[in-house]
Amino acid sequence: MTPLRATVRLQLHADFDFDAVLAQLDYFATLGISHLYLSPIAEAVAGSTHGYDGVDPTRISSALGGEESFVRLAEAVRRHGMGIILDIVPNHLATDLANPWWRDVLAKGQDSRYARWFDIDWQAPGAEGRVWLPVLAEPLNALLRRDALGIVLHDDAPWLQVDGGACWPLHADSVPAEREAWPQWQQTCNADPAVLAGVLERQAYRLAWWRTGADRVNYRRFFDISGLVAMRVEMAEVFDAMHALPLRLVEAGWVDGLRIDHIDGLADPQTYLQRLRAALDAAGAKRGLAPGALSLHVEKILAADEQLDPAWCCDGTTGYDFMDQVSAVFHDAQGQAALDGRWQQASAGAPTFDELQRQARVQMLGGSLQADMDRCLRAVSARAVFDPDCSELGPRVFERALRALLVAYPVYRTYRMQRTAEQTWLAQAARVAAEGLDTTAVVALEKLTGWLADAHDPRNRLLRTRVAQLSAPLNAKAVEDTGFYRDARLLSRNEVGSDPAVFSLSPEHFLQRAQERARHWPRAMLALATHDHKRGPEARMRLAVLSAWPQAWVETVADWTQLSQQLGHPLPLPDAEAYMTWQALLAAWPLQADQADQAETADAADEAFAERMQQWLRKALREGKRVSSWSEPDEVLEAGANTWLHWLCTATGSRRLRQRIATFAGPVAREASRLGLAQLALQLVCPGVPDLYQGGEGWDTSLVDPDNRRPVDYIQRRNWLQDGRRWNVLLQQWQDGAPKARLLATLLELRRQQPDLFLDGSLSILPVDPAQVLALARRARGRTLLLLVSLRPRDLTGSAHDSLDHGTHGAGTRIRLAGLPRGIYRSVLDERTWHNHGQETEELTALLAGGPLAVMVADTEK
Repeated sequence: MTPLRATVRLQLHADFDFDAVLAQLDYFATLGISHLYLSPIAEAVAGSTHGYDGVDPTRISSALGGEESFVRLAEAVRRHGMGIILDIVPNHLATDLANPWWRDVLAKGQDSRYARWFDIDWQAPGAEGRVWLPVLAEPLNALLRRDALGIVLHDDAPWLQVDGGACWPLHADSVPAEREAWPQWQQTCNADPAVLAGVLERQAYRLAWWRTGADRVNYRRFFDISGLVAMRVEMAEVFDAMHALPLRLVEAGWVDGLRIDHIDGLADPQTYLQRLRAALDAAGAKRGLAPGALSLHVEKILAADEQLDPAWCCDGTTGYDFMDQVSAVFHDAQGQAALDGRWQQASAGAPTFDELQRQARVQMLGGSLQADMDRCLRAVSARAVFDPDCSELGPRVFERALRALLVAYPVYRTYRMQRTAEQTWLAQAARVAAEGLDTTAVVALEKLTGWLADAHDPRNRLLRTRVAQLSAPLNAKAVEDTGFYRDARLLSRNEVGSDPAVFSLSPEHFLQRAQERARHWPRAMLALATHDHKRGPEARMRLAVLSAWPQAWVETVADWTQLSQQLGHPLPLPDAEAYMTWQALLAAWPLQADQADQAETADAADEAFAERMQQWLRKALREGKRVSSWSEPDEVLEAGANTWLHWLCTATGSRRLRQRIATFAGPVAREASRLGLAQLALQLVCPGVPDLYQGGEGWDTSLVDPDNRRPVDYIQRRNWLQDGRRWNVLLQQWQDGAPKARLLATLLELRRQQPDLFLDGSLSILPVDPAQVLALARRARGRTLLLLVSLRPRDLTGSAHDSLDHGTHGAGTRIRLAGLPRGIYRSVLDERTWHNHGQETEELTALLAGGPLAVMVADTEK
């Protein structure tokens, strides 16, 4: 089996299936990738573009090519000396009739074999022992009144059809037993709404208006998406059924590792991972593999001061934590005050991000997550029955206490409450929650936190599980899907896994996090981009540049705003949303935009960029829920903003404004590309397994999905691999992304040649004065690697046509070499060598040679 060295994340769908991956396999092998890291491959909803809406976890997706095509790919992967990691989704499946388990539950109700497999609260008030299905475009009675429901015969069986479209199965007890009676029965039902209503009452489900889902749905969902139903994977038979396919593929030798989606949705992640690790090891043993050889990673968002539980039987996270840390180290703390001031001006005194996300939590608990809150409160009531001190405490007082606790909880969720950190977080949340509660609710809060903290009493297990399975989606919805679209001090710090309140990270703290990862999770993934990111790595670096030059940004955005008004087209959004939009435009602005008006081919590119920005803005406005939302969209405001974006990107009348934007965006993009190279070098040198996101070989200024899932130009990427230009020439002609591709391929090859240096090598930081360059050293078995990266941009002068090298940045800066082994250090990117004779310090300009980074390797003493 190929050791895990570097992965590439690929998003599969009908237009990029197994055969399409196979066609690029030789490219990935040449690039230096050890493992393909594939998005979910199980059968999903028809037309799925991501695979997270699975309908049959036991079968490989026919849209991707089916099992035969997958095996063909896996065989080729093996021939290239590579492996495959699968993303699997144990938490949920789609509520689609193509899902045979769900269809059986809808047809048979609680008599279905699968009725307990799904996390359905059959006894929820108002559900009447049925599944509440919020799928109708309008209320059920309105449909009945206009005869929009009826019985149809499909496949020689009766179905309930809604408005001439979707069909739903009928319970056997609601249909005549004699097949010959069906046509007459069908006619009677369709002719008399009262008869049809009686048939509806006998079903195992209750069709309902989609807007009732937030209040009435009685199955646990993925976040607040009613189209995804949670699985009780803690049950052995459900676990076995959900994992039969991936474990079979592992045992057959086609798969070498698993990535677990949304681990925080599971009832008990630790027990789940122990069970899965044992199953993986058993499958691996049949291949002659040692325990732990097969990799196991979890999708987990960690707070700034949170660490993955060492009791979890996995290899670490999928890399959101690294993505946050490596971005933060390139943000200049000295720019925070000015950017804070500009945001306060734009937002008319917006609250701190902590206050903002707590406001969002309150909104979520009383809105899209109300049904989940009610389910959690039923668990509280069930636990209170066993405590005589609670006989006088009604459900409403516990509701106040629970809401306050959830709003104040600082991390995603509780687990087994066996770690000191978990007890501390709970106590911290309780203290904050108590500040805003009346005396009675404080008593209820004390009871509630006591039950949650006591992991030994089995009566607390259900409550702890329900609270955890609510706090995780609450955190995600309030922070990532709301707060990140309401706070715009600097959008580069609003990223999955990040805390916008943490503006920057010192090199020393970055090193500390990297060393902790090396000690505890040496095979953890290191990501710069993912299928869930809000902005690509170079888009984040463009905004990071603003942290070093905040005054220039403040003056520039004021100039753009004033010019758009003078041109008669002011951005038709509130100031806060407008400021956010200017940042997004800068982050994604095409490098060729300043030449677009002279190019006949520019029209299509301009239209495409306008469409990209319109998609982003629609999502940003609706996720933010301030001036629009998914449930109550302000279509007039959105249309006006979209018209403005189209005018900006394509109209002759906006040419002056486009030129102004391009003039500023040019040097910003140039310096962001320098930082992007440095960021990539850190990903490839730091302890862990670098994970490349599809297409990330070049500059990635993508925005949130669907923008970050656009097709990849593999012809261009193959050309980059064959590019014979020298490193300094690539830095001079950098605009197409070739320098990034060269750096990636070079360091991946180094990782292939020197695996011990990266897997087991020690990591240390060398002092630099002043600290505008980060100097790292890795040592293993007589080899030393020295990495120097610029942390700050040069002056924002010139244009995007200027070279990335020959800068004076760092002049006069010296690196202290104490502890760096003597030797002849060879640059892996060019022909330069540097002799370290044991001198005390060295001028950095000589080592960087004007470039943004240097990577040098030497044979040194052990």
